[in-house]
Amino acid sequence: MVKINRQQFLDGLQNNWLDYAGRFHRLAPEDQKAFLIKQGYANLAGLLGHMIAWWQDAVVAVQNLRGDPAFATRHYNVDGFNARAVEKFGGLEEAEVVRVYEAQRQVMVDLVSGLTDAELDIEGINARLYNEIISHWDEHPLPGNKN
Repeated sequence: MVKINRQQFLDGLQNNWLDYAGRFHRLAPEDQKAFLIKQGYANLAGLLGHMIAWWQDAVVAVQNLRGDPAFATRHYNVDGFNARAVEKFGGLEEAEVVRVYEAQRQVMVDLVSGLTDAELDIEGINARLYNEIISHWDEHPLPGNKN
């Protein structure tokens, strides 16, 4: 895997993931519905909730890897992880989920900004950030977004 640099991670967080909910709501209602169906979520809160959960988990994993680059990361039942995230956030008002999402996105910005160059070069850290910031965007790009 090609290593991603700090600026690429920050660009993803500050461009692709910034104002995700606002850009979603600027889509026509029929495009919002089609997007959510394609993504496999009943509503935006569920989609954002699953992003929040993955980012929260990534923060813990990166902190563990900072302390021990050989730290054995856990194996995931992705469908189960996503289902628990949707259940956790699905009962909240969308505005609250958006608030938590934006706060967690900022936590990710701070995390990436605070890593040393040596820490960013740790394979496990770079790979996890790639999965959560770059690759996850490829799975959930908003319609009409050229990134």
